[in-house]
Amino acid sequence: MYIENTVKDRVIDFLNKYGDKGYIVLKTIIDISNDPEIDHRLGDFSYKHLVFKLRKIGIDYNPHNIIRILEKEYGLIEKTYLSTTQKWWRLVDPETIRKTILEYGSGVDLEDPDLKLLVIKYRSIEPLNILNNLRRLVIKDKLSNSEKEFFRKIVFNELDTIVDLINKMQQYEEVFREELKILKEIISLSERVSMKIFNTSKMFNEKSFENHVYAIESEKERNSVKPW
Repeated sequence: MYIENTVKDRVIDFLNKYGDKGYIVLKTIIDISNDPEIDHRLGDFSYKHLVFKLRKIGIDYNPHNIIRILEKEYGLIEKTYLSTTQKWWRLVDPETIRKTILEYGSGVDLEDPDLKLLVIKYRSIEPLNILNNLRRLVIKDKLSNSEKEFFRKIVFNELDTIVDLINKMQQYEEVFREELKILKEIISLSERVSMKIFNTSKMFNEKSFENHVYAIESEKERNSVKPW
């Protein structure tokens, strides 16, 4: 049975006891749980994702024992799915665990009102919804008028706030690494969608101009033909 204490205290106790190895595994779990590229319907992280991410950062380590400790001794994770090929868990209190491990690793006080304000602004714009909508728009060959109008609302209502958040969050890059990744992708996709709209409009105008010139030339030819 895990230690009966607050989630924050249990995270701190775990980190103090298991040091760098525990910190790296739990931090990687947090990163996986916030990765928009991963389908989280079965849980916050899977064993396969954890092993893959650890190897990606150069750590060839079997995290099985640390996972067991996090689940059985500290109650920080709970198993959500088990099959012959997959194992998934969820974090019992993702926000508290994330804040505690970031404070531990960066030494930044996440109770600072300025940092709290950044988090509030970030959540309020629903960045994952914006990101998913832009991903949908960017793969389309041509946007409808309603889609263009929807994109313009993002540009004029949200992008100024997003750029401001990026500039301020970069001062605490270790704390907001995942948030910055999402916000920067929003800017990148917005640029691609805007270019798609611009190029489509440019092609239409060029074609219209060509048709106009052709019509004028045709009219001139008809007028230049002398009657018999």
